[in-house]
Amino acid sequence: MPYQHEIRVAWGDCDPARIAYTARIPWFALDAIDAWWEHHLGGGWFHMEIDRGFGTPFVHMSLDFRSPITPRHRLICEVAPISLGESSIRFRVIGRQDGVLCFEGEFVCVFIVSETFKKRPAPEDVRALVEPLLEPKA
Repeated sequence: MPYQHEIRVAWGDCDPARIAYTARIPWFALDAIDAWWEHHLGGGWFHMEIDRGFGTPFVHMSLDFRSPITPRHRLICEVAPISLGESSIRFRVIGRQDGVLCFEGEFVCVFIVSETFKKRPAPEDVRALVEPLLEPKA
């Protein structure tokens, strides 16, 4: 079961058409991924960078918009890891409001050493955490 993160879409997240600004949608997805890390690892990106000495900057993002996002309902973002490479992780994020599919996307991060910003393998404890959570390939 994918991790679910709830976002309150506010009036300030919207444009004059009364729907979420396009730029807010990746922000919602990234907030959900950070919450996924916090839920599963005990801390999000700040914890990883500052306390654990590694980061996961993004190298790819793709989003498909399906239905407008508004402040009428909570945005429920489902997050699941879908692949784990030697030094990268790919997440799927699906956003829904009131059961309606609003967006779906894929986000790829690479593992780096915080101080040097150099690529590194996924930490073994992270690999052990993520591997059982990977969605089965279709």
